[in-house]
Amino acid sequence: MNRFITVFLLTSLYVNCQQAPQEKWILSKDQSYISYEGKHILHEWSGTSKNVKGVLIMEKNQPIKTAIISAIKDFDSGNSSRDSHAMEILETLLFPDVSFFGESFTLNNDKFMILGKIKFHSIDKEINVSGDWNQTNEKIMLKGNFKIKPSDFEIKLPDFMLVKMENNLDIEYELIFIQE
Repeated sequence: MNRFITVFLLTSLYVNCQQAPQEKWILSKDQSYISYEGKHILHEWSGTSKNVKGVLIMEKNQPIKTAIISAIKDFDSGNSSRDSHAMEILETLLFPDVSFFGESFTLNNDKFMILGKIKFHSIDKEINVSGDWNQTNEKIMLKGNFKIKPSDFEIKLPDFMLVKMENNLDIEYELIFIQE
């Protein structure tokens, strides 16, 4: 029995030693943001969250997974009445956060693409996110934009003067990660 335990422990140690070490990079809340832009035939508006949390896992200097989250209440459009109405429409008491989890990275020089899942209004949707990649010894910056359709997340589009808002939100982000 002792011989079996010794062989098991040595095999486990060997397997663990063969795995590449992973590096954990933490999102810098001071330098990062996510913003959205909505449109209606009569006007446009945007909101920004600078209270974004996240992590990026690297292995052999290659990204392998990431997780990003922000509370809906942290998006500020500069109009408290609009933000309050948005929180009502988005049912933030039931669904307080928007999150993204990516586990399939393609990195090509200074461009990246991530296949991941965005969770918004309790619905998971697979999306591709791409943008610019800038890496130094001190930080990694991901910057880009993408679109989502609120109706894909079962969000009832608000209307103004009997006209609904456009069914597109333009999302822009700049995420700065610092090595832990």
